[in-house]
Amino acid sequence: MKKILIAKQNLEKTYSGATRTVHEQIKYFKDLGCEVHTVGEITNVDDIVRAGAISHKTFRWPWQKKYKRRIQFSNQAEKIAKLIEADLVIGHGDLQHQDVYLLHNCVHLAEEKINEKALDPKSEMYQTHTPILKNHQFKHMIANSKIMKDDMIKRFNIPGEDISVIYPAVNTDQFRVLENKAELRKKLAVNEDEFLVGLVTSGNFKKRGVDRFFKAISLLPKEIASKTHFIFVGKDKLNPETQAILDACPYKDRVRLLPIVDNVEEYFNALDIFVLPARIEEFGRVVAEAMSCGCPVITTKWVGAAELIQGKARDFVYGGESVEELADLMTKLLADQKLRDEVGKLNQESAFQACEASMFKRFDEVFKPLLK
Repeated sequence: MKKILIAKQNLEKTYSGATRTVHEQIKYFKDLGCEVHTVGEITNVDDIVRAGAISHKTFRWPWQKKYKRRIQFSNQAEKIAKLIEADLVIGHGDLQHQDVYLLHNCVHLAEEKINEKALDPKSEMYQTHTPILKNHQFKHMIANSKIMKDDMIKRFNIPGEDISVIYPAVNTDQFRVLENKAELRKKLAVNEDEFLVGLVTSGNFKKRGVDRFFKAISLLPKEIASKTHFIFVGKDKLNPETQAILDACPYKDRVRLLPIVDNVEEYFNALDIFVLPARIEEFGRVVAEAMSCGCPVITTKWVGAAELIQGKARDFVYGGESVEELADLMTKLLADQKLRDEVGKLNQESAFQACEASMFKRFDEVFKPLLK
């Protein structure tokens, strides 16, 4: 029986996209008949065991700087890999050496897109990721979008054949079109003759373009905005700068900040439009999930999940810099029910490119040759 070790420093946050990918890998390798182990510094052990894996926890040095803690974690994980005689080691950004490196974030590109400057060589993210990428400390890399793959080739001269693009999976059992849309909208106090526009994210609001969303709302025609409810779903508080943008919005009273919920698919099904005007989002599961729920989506070309969008729905993938363009796209969709229905159906069909079956097929192409 082949032994697989999957390493990620934080395996506690089950709503995290990277942690969900770990659970998908556990399922994949269990289905292959492998013995699956995970190693983490902070771990929801019960979840790992329920998924069918053996959990290992490393010792945590809370007084150390984050970079040194990452190195300590990497060293301990490598020892565990030797101890269990792992046939395959998979890293999720926290190992210095691994067989397969799953890259979740383009830290250099993100710094350039979000803060318009190069990543500081003294920063933890630079010191952690750059040696792995620059020195090619892996046999194969899995990128979660073409955006990521192209950046790795250009920035670090990694051969294209050493990088596979595998989109994170969408749970189509959960994220699907529900029949009770009217009831869901009623729960959110949206009348039949009103619209509902939303942005859902876990955090890092500047990266996800929350400020752009609020600015675009201010630019909507009054006849549209006055009958539209706007919801913003996130786990963090707005920083003073973004709060000031919202406070200055003439339609502030129509904007509601809502908490993250487990049944987030109900939000997607209630919406007329889902918006994610991100400066950079290496994939962005929320976009694919909203699509899978049949929701019209407006997002930027710097969102990996936008690569799934096809046909006329691609008219609503824009550059990202112009809030005027975002407001125009929102207005165009809100003013045309037929167009919303058409775009939503196209999105639902396109989202199947990121279903679990598609993901596992691509896993086969990467992992099976390495397990021979």
